Amino acid sequence: MILRKMKDKSLTIKLFITTAVLLLALCGIAQPPPGGFPGGGRPPGGMPPGGRPPMGGDWNQGQMQQPQIKQKKKVREGSTFTVVGLLRDTVSGAPLSYANVAVLDAEDSVLIKGVSANANGYFEIPGVPQGGCILRIWMFNYSPRYIPFTVKNNTNLGTLYLMPKSTSLQEVTIKSEKPLYAMDGEKLVYNVSEDASIQTGTTEDALQNAPGVEVDVEGNITLRGVSSVEIWINDKPSKLTEENLKTYLQTLPANALERIEAITNPSAKYATDAEAVINIVTSAHVKSNQFVSFGINGSNQPFISPWVSYMWTKEKWSVNLFVSGRYSDRRNENETTSYQRRDGATEGEYDTTWSSTTSQFDTNRTISGNFFLSVNYEIDTTSEISFDAGGFYNYNGSNVFSTQDQTYFYPEVDNMIDTTGSLTKGQSIFSHAGVDYTKKFDKKGHNLRIGLNTRFSHNASDQWYNRYYDVYHDFYDEHRYLLTRNYRYGASLDARYNRPYSENGELSYGLRADQYQMNNDYKRYNDTIGEIIDTLRTYHFNGCETNVNADVNWTHRWGGFTLSTGLGAGFLRDGYEYISDMPFADAGAPIYFTARPSIHLSYRTENMHNFKLNYTMRMAHPDEEQVSIYRRYGEDSYSTGNPDGLKSSYTHSLETGWQKYFNKFGNVGVELYGRLSTNEISSLTDSKEDEYLDRVVSYSMPYNLGTSWRYGASVNATYRPTGFINLRLYANVYDYGYKMEYDRNGVHQRDQEDMWSWSVRLNFWAKAFDWLQFTATGFYNSPRLSLMSYRKARYALNFGIRSDLFKRKLSIYVNVQDIFNWGGRFGSGSENTNPYYLSNSTSKMLNSRYISAGITFRFGKMELEKRVQEGDSSTGEDSSM
Repeated sequence: MILRKMKDKSLTIKLFITTAVLLLALCGIAQPPPGGFPGGGRPPGGMPPGGRPPMGGDWNQGQMQQPQIKQKKKVREGSTFTVVGLLRDTVSGAPLSYANVAVLDAEDSVLIKGVSANANGYFEIPGVPQGGCILRIWMFNYSPRYIPFTVKNNTNLGTLYLMPKSTSLQEVTIKSEKPLYAMDGEKLVYNVSEDASIQTGTTEDALQNAPGVEVDVEGNITLRGVSSVEIWINDKPSKLTEENLKTYLQTLPANALERIEAITNPSAKYATDAEAVINIVTSAHVKSNQFVSFGINGSNQPFISPWVSYMWTKEKWSVNLFVSGRYSDRRNENETTSYQRRDGATEGEYDTTWSSTTSQFDTNRTISGNFFLSVNYEIDTTSEISFDAGGFYNYNGSNVFSTQDQTYFYPEVDNMIDTTGSLTKGQSIFSHAGVDYTKKFDKKGHNLRIGLNTRFSHNASDQWYNRYYDVYHDFYDEHRYLLTRNYRYGASLDARYNRPYSENGELSYGLRADQYQMNNDYKRYNDTIGEIIDTLRTYHFNGCETNVNADVNWTHRWGGFTLSTGLGAGFLRDGYEYISDMPFADAGAPIYFTARPSIHLSYRTENMHNFKLNYTMRMAHPDEEQVSIYRRYGEDSYSTGNPDGLKSSYTHSLETGWQKYFNKFGNVGVELYGRLSTNEISSLTDSKEDEYLDRVVSYSMPYNLGTSWRYGASVNATYRPTGFINLRLYANVYDYGYKMEYDRNGVHQRDQEDMWSWSVRLNFWAKAFDWLQFTATGFYNSPRLSLMSYRKARYALNFGIRSDLFKRKLSIYVNVQDIFNWGGRFGSGSENTNPYYLSNSTSKMLNSRYISAGITFRFGKMELEKRVQEGDSSTGEDSSM
């Protein structure tokens, strides 16, 4: 037993030392000095002055094999050996000084060891275990090499050649083909295949180096602080669940990627409601893949979430399955001060009609579970079809306790205090299924994609509500029961056809059609047992929404210039019917036409200066609640649509920017932007004597309030001394304002206000020893203005750490949000600046500083088949040589 413990301890120390040396090599600290090793550029005891490795003695010539041939599984325990070789330029025969060399596991492409060649192109990799391996060689402006070989003892791979990416045999010239970072129309492109510093990492590591992308220790992805990000893989939505996607990103090696594209203002061709899109383009095909992952996440808020994921790929078939559960129990407190006012006797002055101070405490308990299944079949090399289905179930129970102190100043001063308690139990069911077909007509981007998707959802809730007053018990005390049953179902059809017309240009055509039906019941009872119906608040809703959109996009490149233009157009029919015993029951079916033009112009120079100019226009239409005159009553308020009708709103966005990328430093960028919205739709809250509640209540109604604007500047900078360390700064300053003109009770109203705001975000990420990650994020958002609302400042400091052990078979993370508990001590909130209805709300979590943690187990392997040219079966040289 003692000997076994000593052996385990020794193995642990060896693993630690090995990863430490690897880190030093990746950071450039362990590189040989310029000019090679001391003694004329020869490794200790090694290479003769002629520059070639010894071919006899204890060195065995590595056997070159076709990459598709399966390698013998490596024996992980036992002796390790040294692999050496010499790197040369195919055309000139010159040594490839300081090229990046890595040994990968032949079964799953996981990194074993990595070094840099010396000034003479000689490399020596010690500590390689016996078994099947792949040697990856990378150097800027050269085509990478992937050379399978078998290690049985010390191995000499001889002289290996790399082909320059662009050569002329008559004149030996080398051209820089792909910059590390570039703008291409609306896309910010990170060419992962050109980044030597990240080749030994994972796809998740590569994402950390993409412009504006952040990945926290839990694997959550944001783009410039925006969490509404849609992930695409190889130019189409991934459709992977959150944990499936995390497994994919954390296991797919970075050397299997071609590039990462970040789109912060997606055009109509992406057909997405997300604020940003990240497209991951691979250079390798997953030939064989089988991963079983399971784990548990949780926090002290508290919540706990167990899950299991299965990913399987074999030749033409791939299957992804995910199942998870979640239990949470949260508590919050809230304080709100509100005032209602009306026009006074003197113009510009107001009389207060009502004031209120409310303190609220609530608890919320949730139990949920979901599953996801996708199956993909590659019919042939040009066609594939995929099927996906999923479901979600959620049970929620909440208790709310509040105390409200109200004072009425009209028609006479009166004061009352009420205590409210409510219990709500609800459940939700959601399911979806879809099928997608892709046809590739060639390898240059000529393709067709068609998708059909269906969705169904059902929400049901029961609420018991009791309200007690200190005065007027018999008249005002309330005991209510609310029953809600909602159904929504529908289908959508998507088609996208891409057609390059030359090497520098392409056309893209899209069509999307959606049809949804809604069937909702809202029943209120003036008791807690469901016998006395509340006709004022009871209604049935039927809805039918039809949406058809088409778009065409054109992209062309002239040298460093790229121009992308697009136009989307369509119509929306929004049918609704409110069935009620009240006289304001309503029905209608308005039709709206929409257009979405866009233009994106970018220019990049050879020394990595990038410029962009983008314009987009979007339309927003009023929904049925904003146009229907039906009143939706709460306890002391109601909302209704505008009986005079509403116009569609238009938002024009213009941005221009400059980015400078540095291979070793990172990037610096400046962006100027402006947004102008006309006919903006928003609700105003007012108060009046209500004929049904027989007292002064607040009500809200939407209006085309006028114009709002937002213009400003942002600065972003990234410092990345290596591919595994980066520090990011994002700062933003802008002016937001609005100018409103509307009619209120037959009187034309005007209001204008603007305010300057700023924000700053600093993010640090580092990866050490190939298994330890650190993240730290701090942000401050100053007070800001929105339409008739003022939001208070928000700030927090977060820290996280993650460890990936045993070749990422085990991952553990710990994340601390709001380390100093600023949200709990100071809270956050907003103020309503509507002159007729003023409110000031402060929300606090009992403890906004919380710790989340998780553990993940992964078992399986991934076999990649490179899409780039592979070695010849007999020589191992590129077939292009």
